[in-house]
Amino acid sequence: MARSTVANVIERCRRQLSSSIRLETNTLGANLNATETTVTLSYELVSSLGSGAIVSVGTELMRVISINAASKELVVLRGWQDSDAQTHTTGDEVLINPRFTRFDLYDAIVDEIESWAPDLFKVTSYQWTVTDNDETVELPASLADAFGVVEVRRQWTDDSDNTAWPTIGYRLMRGTVGTWDAVTTSGLLIRIMPNHNTYRAGKIHALVASPFDVTTATLAETDDLVADFGLAHSMIDLLVLGVKLRVMGDDEHGRTGRFTQDEPRRTEEVPPGAALTVAQTLRSNYERRMGQEMRKL
Repeated sequence: MARSTVANVIERCRRQLSSSIRLETNTLGANLNATETTVTLSYELVSSLGSGAIVSVGTELMRVISINAASKELVVLRGWQDSDAQTHTTGDEVLINPRFTRFDLYDAIVDEIESWAPDLFKVTSYQWTVTDNDETVELPASLADAFGVVEVRRQWTDDSDNTAWPTIGYRLMRGTVGTWDAVTTSGLLIRIMPNHNTYRAGKIHALVASPFDVTTATLAETDDLVADFGLAHSMIDLLVLGVKLRVMGDDEHGRTGRFTQDEPRRTEEVPPGAALTVAQTLRSNYERRMGQEMRKL
């Protein structure tokens, strides 16, 4: 089972971050469009679900204004704290005052992947057919933001062995569309170094290093980070480590709901600096895994 969708990563982070915490949840008792302010729940309302509570459904946060325990209804402010109001379906999970909201984890996923460039990148394969005396080939517009080229291989039409695809020398040149005669789409030209002082007909194959196109505008919870965005399967583990580091350290206050325990009464339960020790271990593992993924490329 491929567990590489955005929703899979969010749930994995939630499971690991709150492994020793039993959070209060409910489910939607009726469909909810993006503008309705009355939310109907399926089960009895818990004591912590009162005016001022935060509930999370999908990646939307809602602030509770009032409750009706008899009808299991909440009056809420939609799209709380910069989240987007969304359409939700009967049976969707409702998190009550969550320590780590799905919205926090979603944002952290986007920020983490965007921070990898240029150390980690997506490798895109592209192939051209060239004729005699073609000295340059231009990358397509879809690869205009490429960091560089990993390697270039060739297959000359008049070779007796046209299955070898040996590497060839090349130079990547960056220009501006409209200022060079040969630049019409991306501005990135691969200059083919001559083989025995000739430019021969055949095929050119390049592996191009490109950023992962992951933004809040492009990423949905149902998207597969491997199949749709080009992450390697092994990068999911690195992503989870990075997300946990981000959300564990995003509050500067001394006592927060995200530390190992809010108000420890006995030091033997949660020793001083326990959260820092966990963060240091995570950081060490994260840096080790980042190095491993970089070396693979």
